[in-house]
Amino acid sequence: MTHPIRRSSAVKAVAAGAVVVLAATALPATPAVSSPAATASGTRPAQHVIMFDFDGFDPRFLNGRYADLAELPNLRALIEAGTYGVADGSYSSYSNSSRTTTATGAYPAVHRNTGYYYNHESDRGVSQERYIEPGVETIAHSLKRQDRTSAYLQWYAVQNYGATYGDPAALYTQPGGNCEARADQAIALLRGEPVNSGGTMVDPAAIPDLITVYCDDVDGALHDDGFSDPDLPAALARVDAQIGRVRDAAREAGILDRTAFLVTADHGAREWTIPLLPEVLDRLSGMGFKVQVISSSGGVPDPTSEIVIVASPRTADITLRGGADTAKNARRIAKLIRDIPGIAAVRDQQDLRRLNASDKLGDLVVEPVEPYHLSTLVDGAPRASHGALPEAQVPMVLSGAGVRRGVPLRNVGLVDVAATISALLGVQPPANSQGRVMRGAIKRS
Repeated sequence: MTHPIRRSSAVKAVAAGAVVVLAATALPATPAVSSPAATASGTRPAQHVIMFDFDGFDPRFLNGRYADLAELPNLRALIEAGTYGVADGSYSSYSNSSRTTTATGAYPAVHRNTGYYYNHESDRGVSQERYIEPGVETIAHSLKRQDRTSAYLQWYAVQNYGATYGDPAALYTQPGGNCEARADQAIALLRGEPVNSGGTMVDPAAIPDLITVYCDDVDGALHDDGFSDPDLPAALARVDAQIGRVRDAAREAGILDRTAFLVTADHGAREWTIPLLPEVLDRLSGMGFKVQVISSSGGVPDPTSEIVIVASPRTADITLRGGADTAKNARRIAKLIRDIPGIAAVRDQQDLRRLNASDKLGDLVVEPVEPYHLSTLVDGAPRASHGALPEAQVPMVLSGAGVRRGVPLRNVGLVDVAATISALLGVQPPANSQGRVMRGAIKRS
């Protein structure tokens, strides 16, 4: 399966009559029936799956520019014993939307969790949201429906969407702290010990079929000071160490040879220091329209504003209103912005549909070249963020029970995670899943 994000161009297009032309093949924008490749065969290659979701873990920490920041021995050992590839995330590459794609096996066009946009209904800017379109299943829903058990250790994408505090069949916990605190709970579950779930000690009757461990240590360091943050190497080493600790606990529990491990992330990151928003605003104001930047944390535009912008470092979501809201103006605005040095892409609604993005996004989404940014900050301090297409690449590691060793993962994405976990556990994927099993990496029973 070729994913549209992988095939999309991250550079400006110059084709006449189009804002941006992407070399992308559109997938259905409506829930799709699972393909035969995503349908469980009734076998169960693994008795348990343990997934680590490392927020902001750029694939270049393993191979590339930043590979010397930390050795990552436990992650590399999983790769050596299993398989690895660089996978596509989803667009926009914000945490909640991307992680919801992982949880549902569906693109944002289906689950509609969206980041950094202007919400017409509430008339407010939105940063990130906890939302899944009604009727769209998560992996927590589908496993519970098929009498399988699961535990989500601060993996918030499924909280109240199939998993809840206190439910031993689909357990949600939020221990806080760093990655070590979440791994502590995974180890407790592997030892048959109770864990704190929203203030209640819950003791599942058996080791859950799926355990998901969420860690945001790396993402926090990147947002603070970028790839040069002095705490980043320690954060990388800490999340890697938890893989080893949990794997040792699985061995002590006697289930290591029946356990598959999956390690991935929600997005990568790009650094930014140079503001570009003032130039964008200057050019737009010259068109004669009233332009307003609103806060993504709930900012409300003036009723007379004709161009509303929700700006973040790596994207600017632009909504046209009133007299500005015409197709001709959208083309004019796109050309005006595209001609600014430092702009990487301007994506219109057609482009966003090709990327299977949420329909909640505005008329245009603008992306800058690294190290330019579109936030309101102008202090020049180095930071790293995500949201644009280049950050929609993540590591994908499969290892352990049911996984073939040394088969490179190609043309895979976060949309395929739910189907692959389901295949490993011998069950059907979530009902609205658009992803497919990473079939080449899974052993035939």
